[in-house]
Amino acid sequence: MISLREKRSQNINQNYPDMKLNVNSFFAIFLLVLLTSCYRESSNTLLQQKGKSQTTVIQLLQQIDSLGDLGEYNATIAKDYIAKAEEFGSSYPEDPMSPEFLYKAGLMAMTVAKLSEDKEETELYCQKALSLFNGIQKVYPDYSNIKNCMLNKGVVYDDILHDYQNAEIQYREFIARFPTDSLAINIEAYLQFLGKSPEEILAKM
Repeated sequence: MISLREKRSQNINQNYPDMKLNVNSFFAIFLLVLLTSCYRESSNTLLQQKGKSQTTVIQLLQQIDSLGDLGEYNATIAKDYIAKAEEFGSSYPEDPMSPEFLYKAGLMAMTVAKLSEDKEETELYCQKALSLFNGIQKVYPDYSNIKNCMLNKGVVYDDILHDYQNAEIQYREFIARFPTDSLAINIEAYLQFLGKSPEEILAKM
């Protein structure tokens, strides 16, 4: 005959696998909840960081626009905007605002280069503008201002660096890409005067 103690031992041994299974299930659920919670917290943090970065870029752009309305220019704010816009575009390339921020950063880099009295700074911001416009063409080929990106590269070489050879290359790339555009027709006519002095231009007319 089986004693009472033996029966209790058998019952415990029979129930132990179920208890073990329940404990394992509990820890699995606990781990899943913990990971989900961590993921949500991480996602919220990333969204907050993105929102903060985007707000900073927009505020700087508003400051620049407000100064522009007053006919004023602040190089420090302009450079800060360029840096913050580049940072946002690099961190969030998929954001719909990134190409617009980067395009305006390219325009602002052109302004800094044009107005700077330091030759090295002019060169630096010209190259930054060219890099920004090239990056937009590569990453956002369907961006609405892609045509202006191409044109502005020619302007950087032509009007700021006075590198007329590269300016012509950029202008001709624009003409090849948009042959029927009214700007292309005007640029084609302008090329005969590219790099010429006022006297040389008058002599051609």
